[in-house]
Amino acid sequence: MTIFYKIPEPNSGARPSWVRSLFKTVDDFKKIAAVVVKAIGRDNLPADKPTWHAEDIVAVLTYAWIRGVSPDRASDKLNKLAIKEGKFVPKTFADGRHSRAFPHQTQVNDWLALLSVKMAVKLGQAVFGVVLRIAKRKKLLPRNVVIEYDMTLCGYWGRRRDIYIKGTTQVKGAKYARQYHAAVIHAWGLSLYVALDHIAKGRSKDVFLLDTTRWLKSLGFKVKWALADREYYSYGVLSGMKTLGTNVIVPAKDYAQLEVAKEAYLLGRKGRVQSFWVATGGKKGAKTKCARCWLVLNSDGSHPLSVLRWAIRQEIASVAAASREIFGLITTAAPQGHRRSFPERILELYKMRWQIETAFREQKVKHCPWRSDIDATQLVDKLGRTVLQDFWQLARKVDPREDELSLDIFRDEFVDAATCRMNM
Repeated sequence: MTIFYKIPEPNSGARPSWVRSLFKTVDDFKKIAAVVVKAIGRDNLPADKPTWHAEDIVAVLTYAWIRGVSPDRASDKLNKLAIKEGKFVPKTFADGRHSRAFPHQTQVNDWLALLSVKMAVKLGQAVFGVVLRIAKRKKLLPRNVVIEYDMTLCGYWGRRRDIYIKGTTQVKGAKYARQYHAAVIHAWGLSLYVALDHIAKGRSKDVFLLDTTRWLKSLGFKVKWALADREYYSYGVLSGMKTLGTNVIVPAKDYAQLEVAKEAYLLGRKGRVQSFWVATGGKKGAKTKCARCWLVLNSDGSHPLSVLRWAIRQEIASVAAASREIFGLITTAAPQGHRRSFPERILELYKMRWQIETAFREQKVKHCPWRSDIDATQLVDKLGRTVLQDFWQLARKVDPREDELSLDIFRDEFVDAATCRMNM
C-alpha cells in the first residue's frame, strides 16, 4: 500500500526574518564562490591560472547569475564594489592599465571555453546545492518535496550539426535547437530549480532523472512523488524511480493499450483505475521487461466521466468521440487501500506539474543573455537564469508583497533594465 502524505503547503507560521537583498558585499560573493568550488572539487573545473583561481571566476559568475547581468558587467561592478568597500587598491602599470580585484571578461570567457558540458552540469549541481542549503537554513523548505521533470528547447540558427544540436519543429523560426532538461521541486508554495542538463542525441534521459533523485535524497530530502512529461514515458524511468522509493506520475501516450482501456471503461467493463503494463523497447535478441503500473482515466474538462458513460449507454455519442475527451495518467503507486480518493489524489498531484512550464516562460525576461556558440557556456547562461529565479522564489517567501513581487520587479531592484547597472 502506498502511503500518501499531505502535499506540502505554505508555512502558516511566522515568516523568518531575512534580508530581501541577497549578497550585497564583495565578501558575500567570495564566500558563496568558495562554497561552490569546494562542493564541486577543483579537479572537476578547468585548471587555475597564475593570476586567477576558480573562486575568482565563480564569484563573477555568481554575481552575474544573481543580478541577472552579463559577465562583462558583473566583472566591472565587482571590481568597483571592491574598491568602494576599501577591500582593494588598484595599481597603475607602466602602460596605463590598472590591476583588478576580479578577472576581466576576457579571462572569464577563456575559463568558460575550457569548461566542458560535464563540468558545467557538476557546477550547476554545486550551485543548486548551495541554494537548497540556504532555503533549509532559513526554514523556507520542508523535508518532504514533490519533484517535477520537464524539458525545453532553445532555438539554434548556426551551422553546427552535432550531437548537441537536434532537429525540431517545435521552435518557431528554427529547424534546430538545443534541448535542456530540468528538475523543479515543489513545497510550501516554493518552486525551486534543482537540476539542469544538456542532453545529447543518443543519450538516455533516465540517468538524469535517477541521478537527480538520488542526489536530493543524499541531501536529506524525502521525494515520494515525481511528476514527468510524456518525454519520460519509459520502462527505465518508471522502474528505476520505483526502486528508489519514488512514485512517478506521467501522462499515458496514445498507444493501442490506452485506447483499449478507454473503451473498456466507457462500456462499463472496467473501472476508472486499471492495471497497466509498460514494457521495454523491442530490441532484437533482447528480453522484454515489463513494469506494472496503474492507469487513472480523467476527463479533459469538456464533460464529466459519468456524463460520457451515460452518453454511450444512451447511444448519444460514439466510443471514439468520447475517448477523445479522456486522457490517462500512469502511476507506479498502487491504489489498494485508498478507495475512491485515489484518482482525485493522483490528479491533484499531477496539476502541480504545470508550474515548470510557467518557470520556463519566466526565464525569458532576462535582459542580458550571453552570446556564445560553446555548449557549456550556453548551459552556464541557462544555469544563471534558473538561479536568478530560485532566489526570486526565496525572496517572495519573506517579502510582504508575496505574489505581487514579480521576477521583473525583483530583478529591477538590483539592476536597471535599460543600462544593466546595479541600483546601489
